[in-house]
Amino acid sequence: MNYSILLLLILTTFGIVSSPTLAQNSPSQELLESQEQAEQKKALFPVLKDGKLGYIDREGNIEIEPQFMFSLAARRFSEGVAAIAIDGKGGLIDRRGNLILEPQFEHIGEFFEGLAQVSQGGENGFINSTGEIAISLRFEAVRDFSGGLAAVKIGGKWGFIDRLGEMIIEARFDDALDFNSKGLATIKIGERWGAIDKMGATIVTPRFERILPFHEGLAAIKIDSQWGFINENGEMAIAPQFQRVGNFSEGLAYISSGDRVGYINRQGEMAIEPEFEEGGDFSEGLAIVSLDKKWGFINTEGEIVIYPKYNAAWGFSEGLARIKSGKKIGFINSEEELIILPQFQGASDFVDGLARVEINGRIGYIDRTGRFIWPLTN
Repeated sequence: MNYSILLLLILTTFGIVSSPTLAQNSPSQELLESQEQAEQKKALFPVLKDGKLGYIDREGNIEIEPQFMFSLAARRFSEGVAAIAIDGKGGLIDRRGNLILEPQFEHIGEFFEGLAQVSQGGENGFINSTGEIAISLRFEAVRDFSGGLAAVKIGGKWGFIDRLGEMIIEARFDDALDFNSKGLATIKIGERWGAIDKMGATIVTPRFERILPFHEGLAAIKIDSQWGFINENGEMAIAPQFQRVGNFSEGLAYISSGDRVGYINRQGEMAIEPEFEEGGDFSEGLAIVSLDKKWGFINTEGEIVIYPKYNAAWGFSEGLARIKSGKKIGFINSEEELIILPQFQGASDFVDGLARVEINGRIGYIDRTGRFIWPLTN
């Protein structure tokens, strides 16, 4: 018998060495892969320190040392990369702060479906997440990819390309917006709006003064200065009859009738009578409304759950809503408990557990208790 093979069998049996097959499926390797996946999903937040941009995690630990140009438009990571600027030019970094695309573009957009807009010298194209030019810069303007296609402008007209840069729908529109999840895109010919499918076939004949994006299967349309809604088959779902409308959210959309705002359901029935001066979309079961120029919240039954008394209010996000009392912004919960005292001149919604706040030009981050995770800095 081959003694080398016998020795290997003995060592493997007693765990002194591992067989290649077992190692591939070992718990430790699976754990490492799981940790790597979790690392990729971990939220990172742009911060300012000594005038430079860096990134922290949710606990305030510095993940990428501040070293890049900072602006209030500094972006979160998208598909594993983030756009940064050095000397006024845009590049890309990975989640460890490594430069994977040397700064060279005048503009870099966010990544959608693996590609991001870039522009240079008035020409526009797309790069992939490794920083390579995926679609050459040859368009007058571009929009983000959605449903595998992106609207592009060439020769003064809009059409659609695929992820290889091939023109799938010829450039013949005066304007074009993104495709929605049902494969419809709103387009403009002359002064009228309609909709097409991914083959470029007309689904909604361009006859409207305006079409807004679809929400919950319905899109607001405008005819003769009146607003109504169509469904995704292009059929009139709610006849034009309103002066203003909002998007459908949680089954309701705000409308204005006369000088008052109410809410309709998807059948066009008045679900909440017009009695408010202004209104907003529903979020987490509540919508902002105003009375006597003050803002509060109603539920989907139209009941006032937080009486209008604030100078401004925004929708709920992660259980908290921004409110303005006087000139300062704080946060309340849905029970109207003041969770974070009004003290900020600017604030964002909570996203991934943190909100960005601003006082006198200094930027910081707080958690949902109001504790500073990253102090105010400039």
